[in-house]
Amino acid sequence: MGCASTGELVAPSGERRLVARDAESGITIALTTGAWDGDPPSLPSEVTVIHAMVANMGDAPVRLAPGDLELVDARGFRYALLDVGASFVRVPNDATSASYDRDAERSYDPGRTLDFVPFFAPGDGPARALPWGMLEPGTQMRGFLYFEPVVKTANEARLTWHIERADQVPVFDAVFEFYVARP
Repeated sequence: MGCASTGELVAPSGERRLVARDAESGITIALTTGAWDGDPPSLPSEVTVIHAMVANMGDAPVRLAPGDLELVDARGFRYALLDVGASFVRVPNDATSASYDRDAERSYDPGRTLDFVPFFAPGDGPARALPWGMLEPGTQMRGFLYFEPVVKTANEARLTWHIERADQVPVFDAVFEFYVARP
């Protein structure tokens, strides 16, 4: 008997929108599943697609980086983030900002690990991806996250988003529990 191949990620309550807030840092992350309306329409059947909105209402910049996200199913299997390489530029207040890994041909800090893979997304995928960079206080960023397909092999998964400052000081870990709802 093979694994089921259809389904969608939802919160334990069955909702498609999950929110994590950290009052101390002023960070809010809202994730929404089933929100892809781009081209190609079949993208969610090929990879896991999650819309993310990150708001920084705190007083310090925080890093958005592909190596700061971990998606693990209940059995312990990891699903890699598929990185399209989108980024935005922080305008530093001083000239001593650390340079990012230009040798790896990326203009952003990759984060805690390099456990993500390049993804040459079709259609609207690259333009609609969540870009990486330093999120300044009083700003927000939104876009799609792409992961290896979860619904084909798992029944539940946990996404942990490690929020850190530019100097790698942890701010908080946003944890999102998902179940695979099957028709």
